[in-house]
Amino acid sequence: MADSVLTTKPSIDSILARAARLASDYLSENKNRDRLVVDWLPPGKLREKLGLKLPKEGRGLEAAFTDAQSFLKRSVRTGHPYFLNQLYTGSDPAALLGEWIASLANASMYTYEVAPVFTLLEEELVRKMGKMAGWEDCEGIFNPGGSISNLMAVLAARNAAFPHAKQRGLLAEDRPVLFCSEEAHYSVPRAASVAGIGIDAARKVPVDSIGRMRPDALASMIQKALADGFKPFMVSATCGTTMPGAFDPLEELADLCEEHKLWLHADAAFGGSVLFSKKHRNLMDGVERTNSLSWNPHKTMGVPLSCSALLLPEKGQLKATNALDADYLFHDTAEAYCDRGDMTIQCGRRVDVLKLWLSWQSHGDEGYRRRVERAFDLTASGRDLLKLRDSFELVREPEGCTLLFRFLPPSLREQERDEAWNEKLERANITLRERLKHEGRIMLNYASLDGLATLRLVLTHPDLTVEDLRFILDEMERAGANL
Repeated sequence: MADSVLTTKPSIDSILARAARLASDYLSENKNRDRLVVDWLPPGKLREKLGLKLPKEGRGLEAAFTDAQSFLKRSVRTGHPYFLNQLYTGSDPAALLGEWIASLANASMYTYEVAPVFTLLEEELVRKMGKMAGWEDCEGIFNPGGSISNLMAVLAARNAAFPHAKQRGLLAEDRPVLFCSEEAHYSVPRAASVAGIGIDAARKVPVDSIGRMRPDALASMIQKALADGFKPFMVSATCGTTMPGAFDPLEELADLCEEHKLWLHADAAFGGSVLFSKKHRNLMDGVERTNSLSWNPHKTMGVPLSCSALLLPEKGQLKATNALDADYLFHDTAEAYCDRGDMTIQCGRRVDVLKLWLSWQSHGDEGYRRRVERAFDLTASGRDLLKLRDSFELVREPEGCTLLFRFLPPSLREQERDEAWNEKLERANITLRERLKHEGRIMLNYASLDGLATLRLVLTHPDLTVEDLRFILDEMERAGANL
């Protein structure tokens, strides 16, 4: 019976209606600020509560609904306004519809033959996003996350500088190096490892007080690498760094890259959406001079994970880097010029463009502009609120849509700031973050910055308000009062 339950229309209607109710209840509860972001349990207790065992005999569809409800109950509500933990948040209805329809269609994005509609949607989205970056004609591909987009940019840059590497691998005399900032995403040095260049060959350039790569330091490091017999081939700039949300100065970096004939990549996974805003677009001035651009609509644009685009202004580079002409998949048909599978390192590739397409149709350029500018305005308000309270210390002036700060416990505010004080401050901030996580009302993140644990609030949720920020700071003061 379980195997044939979807064979009749009444049963399909019943199942989908029930699934829709489940989704509707879950999404509506995300709006309830009294609802916990997570009902936290440690791994052992959560495993016991869920009863995680796979059966020998199927349990039927009813068990699937029971499990789905149980799993949602115990999962983190990433669409909740108080989920400030990561660079993604929100639950866009049109995009969720696209995710659902993509699963129903169950297409793979390698050929026009099996994904005709979605192939054309991807072409149009690439064209639109490239035009926003200043390119009248470009190529691009959607990937499962910004890490893969950055990896493919490194591969394309390597192929341009060392074309023999695709067939023969890197040679001993090649000695390639690339440059990224000290606060670049970890996917860049990891991409260097995957590409056979090595993590040590991803040279980290110092940043300024905001967190932006310093062009003067880059210039010196390029000269030093050349003098030491290395071959610089790429600079990976960041537009919206993971912690402070800083934007590297693309114009100045482009000047250096043109001088030394280096590939300039813009990792705008987080910050790419500023291109919607005339008010903030200047943060990416010079993007039209880059050789590649990664941009994640699943971040500030609120599209569900994962949705990441890699864009390049010059057509043909992705195929030159990745094509292997598998004749069981790619055929000499009239529509073969639309096939996209040879542009990527993947074979099977899920449809990540439909959710973005439907969301864009729903919001339009102006809707996204308002969302981006609202996030910047909220960040400015949050900065002002932090500075009014003795309990907090702003660590970096925000350039993007994140706030970096530390909580100053009452016990430390009047003490001398020395190494022991720093150690106590670090423990206090990590303890505070863990307390908030276990309480489940607020989720925020931290990382080491300038040698100390630093708290981070990502302020891109479209429903987040200044009043919410006041509540969040109040809760942090309450939870940390005895530290």
